[in-house]
Amino acid sequence: MDFIVPVLDDSGQSVHLPTQALNRYGYDIEFDDRGHYGEYRIDHEALGTHIVALHKAAKSHGIGIWRVLFDPELQPYLYKTRFGDYIQSNISIPARRSWVRHDGHIHVDFIIECREL
Repeated sequence: MDFIVPVLDDSGQSVHLPTQALNRYGYDIEFDDRGHYGEYRIDHEALGTHIVALHKAAKSHGIGIWRVLFDPELQPYLYKTRFGDYIQSNISIPARRSWVRHDGHIHVDFIIECREL
């Protein structure tokens, strides 16, 4: 499942990243190696909160998270948040870049048991 990253504007306010058909609903947006795109910057603190909330919600429903894909150059900023230690201890985020950019969004693979119908 993909989630667009939360962003802050130049004034530090949480804002909606402008996604539309012309930028493939955000998939064409490319953040730099500091997590900046024009007047926007990734809110790593909010992203960490989101990832931890997903992990805890998954566990409460008896499922897990196999991995979260997020740009390796931006991972150090995520690990500096208040949830950095929790994320590094409980959630696999590969340090290798995948074939699709994961700077403007994260990709979460859940572990869900298949049941017979």
